[in-house]
Amino acid sequence: MRYKGKSLSLERKDPSQLGEILPQMLRIMHLSSGMDEQLVMRAWDKVTGAGPYTLSKSMKNGVLYCSISSSVVRNQLFYNRLAIVEAINNEVKADPLYNGRQGREPLKILILK
Repeated sequence: MRYKGKSLSLERKDPSQLGEILPQMLRIMHLSSGMDEQLVMRAWDKVTGAGPYTLSKSMKNGVLYCSISSSVVRNQLFYNRLAIVEAINNEVKADPLYNGRQGREPLKILILK
């Protein structure tokens, strides 16, 4: 099997767990950065509970931009943003699909609009 000039061998001599193979496949197919962003987006809803108030969210270069519909919720999130960034990073790093490098945080800054 070939993917953009790279050989992907599905033939294994030793049995491997799917959890070991999947991160390698994501890295080879250059999907890991997009997967990491999706993990951060999912963690935002889980950690903050502000999903119903979130109008839009996007991520670029380790910065998560969130538009919040309620000024009260946005104000509470603003004062807790450092704890939220830390909690999101812990949540993402605990996911087996996270492919980030050691010492690199998936989320650096949270911007609320």
